[in-house]
Amino acid sequence: MTIKNVIDVQSGGTTQKKSISVTNDKVKLNTRYVDKLIEIHECSALEANEIGFIARFLIQATLPHSKPKLNEWSRKNGNLTMHMMAPSSVGLPYGCYARLLLVWISTQAIRNKSKLDKGIITEQDVRKLELGRSQRRFMEALGLRSSGGKNGSIVPLREQMRRLFKTTVSIMLAELNEEDGYICEDEMGARVADVSHIWWSTKYPERDLLSQSWVELSPKFFQLIIDKPVPLDMRVLRLIKRSPMALDIYCWATYRVSYLKRVTMIPWSGLMEQMGSNYADVKDFRRRFNDGLEKVQRAWPGLDATPSEKGLLIKPSAPQVPRKKKHKTEGY
Repeated sequence: MTIKNVIDVQSGGTTQKKSISVTNDKVKLNTRYVDKLIEIHECSALEANEIGFIARFLIQATLPHSKPKLNEWSRKNGNLTMHMMAPSSVGLPYGCYARLLLVWISTQAIRNKSKLDKGIITEQDVRKLELGRSQRRFMEALGLRSSGGKNGSIVPLREQMRRLFKTTVSIMLAELNEEDGYICEDEMGARVADVSHIWWSTKYPERDLLSQSWVELSPKFFQLIIDKPVPLDMRVLRLIKRSPMALDIYCWATYRVSYLKRVTMIPWSGLMEQMGSNYADVKDFRRRFNDGLEKVQRAWPGLDATPSEKGLLIKPSAPQVPRKKKHKTEGY
C-alpha cells in the first residue's frame, strides 16, 4: 500500500497537512496517522532508534487472538509445536496487550543480554526486567494510553500481565529421518516468570511510587526468547497495536521475507494453522487476515504480498528492518 500524495495548504502563513489517499482511495487517514506513516517511510527504525525484538518461536506459533475457553493452547508450524498452559483460575494470555508485552519482554531481555556481555550487569540481574515506578510510564513504553473505567486500558493490561507471567510454555522440535524411520524430538518447557513484583496504583496510575515494579523471567524462558530474535520496527507496532491479526502478520512477514528467495504461494489452510486461532472457518480467517494485511501494508508498502483464492502470494522484498547489520540493543 503506497501513499499517493500529501497536500500542503498554506493557511494564514502556516502549512497544514490534509488527509492522504491510499491505494484503494477509500481510506481517508487523519493528519496524525499520516505523519506517523511518513516518519516510518522516510526514516529507518535503526536511524529512529526504534528497533525492538520478538522471539522467533512466537512468530512460528502465535497466541490466541481472543479469550480462549480452555487454559491449554497448542499451535503447530512444520516441525515446531508450541504448547501453553495456565492455571484455570487465571487463564491464558491473548489479544493485543499480550503480544505487546511479549515484544517488550523480548526487547528488554536482548538489551540485558547485551549489557551482560559488556560486563555492565551480572548473571544475577540479567533476567530481572524493570517495569517502572508507575503503570502509566510502563504503558507508554508499550505504546498504550493509560485510561481507567469500564472500557479503559489499565485493568485489561494488568489482567494480561497476570495471565502471561503465570503461563508455562513448552516448545518441541521434531525431526524425522525417513531412511531409518527414527524420530528425534527435543522439548523445552518453561514458566514465563519465576518471580514478579508489581506495585502500582490503579486509582492513580500516573503516580510514581518509591519502589520499582519488576519481573524476573525463568532461566529457560529467558533462553527461549533471546535465541535468534527477529528485529521489528516499534513504530509500526504502535500503529497497528489494536489488531492482534495485524501484529501477527507484521511479525511473521518481517521474519519470512528475511529469507524468502522466490515467489511463494502460502495456502490459507497453512496460514490458519499457524495464526488462525478462534475463527469459525477458513473464509472467516481469510477476511480477518486481509484486513490485517491492509493495515500492515500501509506502514510497510514494500511488502509484496497479495491475497488470492488459493492463498497468499508473497514475493521476495527488502525486510522492513534489515538483519544484515548488528542492531543496537541499548538506549532505545
